[in-house]
Amino acid sequence: MFKKYDQKQQFLLPLSLEDFIAEDHMGRILNDIIDAIDITTIEAKYSKDGCPAYHPLLLIKILLYGYMINIRSSREIHKMTHTDTAFMFLAAMQHPDFRTICRFRSTHLDSIKDVFSQVVTVCKEMGMLGVGKISLDGTKIKANASVRQSKSADALDKEIDKILKESIEIDKAEDEMYGDSIPYQMPKELVDKTKRLEKIKAAKKKLEEEKLEKINVTDNDAKIMKHKDGTLKPSYNGQIAVDDKEQVIVAADLVTDPNDLHQVDPMIQLIWATMGYRPSILLADAGYFSYDNIDLLNQIGIDSYIPDNFYKVEGLGKTKYFTKSMFRFDKENDCYYCPAGITMPFKWVQKRDDEPDLKKYIGNHCSVCVLKNACTKAEKRIISRDPREHLMEDMRKKLRTEKGEELYQERMSTVEPVFGQMKQNRGFTEFLLRGKDKAKVEFIMMCIVHNIEKIGEFLKREAKDLKEVLRKGNLLDNLGNIGEIMMNFAGKKLFSSGNGGLINFFNWI
Repeated sequence: MFKKYDQKQQFLLPLSLEDFIAEDHMGRILNDIIDAIDITTIEAKYSKDGCPAYHPLLLIKILLYGYMINIRSSREIHKMTHTDTAFMFLAAMQHPDFRTICRFRSTHLDSIKDVFSQVVTVCKEMGMLGVGKISLDGTKIKANASVRQSKSADALDKEIDKILKESIEIDKAEDEMYGDSIPYQMPKELVDKTKRLEKIKAAKKKLEEEKLEKINVTDNDAKIMKHKDGTLKPSYNGQIAVDDKEQVIVAADLVTDPNDLHQVDPMIQLIWATMGYRPSILLADAGYFSYDNIDLLNQIGIDSYIPDNFYKVEGLGKTKYFTKSMFRFDKENDCYYCPAGITMPFKWVQKRDDEPDLKKYIGNHCSVCVLKNACTKAEKRIISRDPREHLMEDMRKKLRTEKGEELYQERMSTVEPVFGQMKQNRGFTEFLLRGKDKAKVEFIMMCIVHNIEKIGEFLKREAKDLKEVLRKGNLLDNLGNIGEIMMNFAGKKLFSSGNGGLINFFNWI
């Protein structure tokens, strides 16, 4: 005996969209969260004239759900609104075409950033954030461009000359073929070359304005970056700040700088803008270490744990010669003591243009020292000292404590798995869109769906009612207050990209 199977059966009552997906489906959780947020900034960009547009809530939901299940192509998302019940539910049985989906995603960077902030606030209201222990990390994500399209000024000039020469030859051939008459359509090869020429000229202009060595013709904003596998690719650097309690991303950015060194200041500002308070503890890897960064964090009262580039190497003891940390500095007598206990006095100052001058200390008895072969192959061992070096020494002392070692291990298990989930689970290893702003939309959206998935896991584990949390009246009020504060910062010009701006920013609050 079988259950009735009839593909032509008719329903006496109409189906409800609510029946399309289960109560605990991630699509429903995403739907309820997006329904609760304020999208007036997006709605304000639409004209009241002309044909009614698709509701921005619809487009946000299907885009985010697509990113959540590793479907990012606007054409694929359009197709899924016809074939997948979760997409049908989120789109309310409407089917925006792929151009509408792509255009919405490409033109709403500020609004998507606002959605991100509001989702973080939902996490905060649910008790998913800890006591301010934040981990920073960055990852390289390939741009939608080929490495072969990264060219120098000379290479661009040569290609411009080549295209112009070929265009002249095509024009000449057409003159011989058509005389004074005009062909119905411009040859495709000439159209393609014209478009290519426009791209190359735009790339060359940007290369000259920004004084770059090379620029990518396909995506002018992307920079050649070295990935973990050693390959060089046109890429962007995705930055995230992750709270330790539930791995919620509390701040995110996409930059063109391949180095993480200059991201501490802007990320602290983004953390404040999203959470409304500064981190109490900041954890980051050696890529974020600099004297300026450590000094800044000390001044604004953040307890940081960031190793320098040589900390791990020296700790493993795999260096060929005695490391600098084995030489003891005597501040009172302004000298070093080498591993053999011999004094290395101060000798001279090395002038530097953009950094503080270095003091040089030299060993006078290296030639007769029994440890020389383990110390240096030069005639004498020379030690350089930056006047800010005490910052590194104090940081190393913190990292070597039981608390420091424990915290740094926590960083690895807090922030690094987030990128693993993005790249491995969701296949986010390359951008679809070109240009920094459009690529940033993709990255922020990926961070939003990560947080929504964390909300889903938290609800299931804690057996909490999402709708009850979202009904709290102070949810959007908190967001409004933070937005007003940030507007005040912008008006007072305190919210700058430099360290001085961040210090003034915290003094002002």
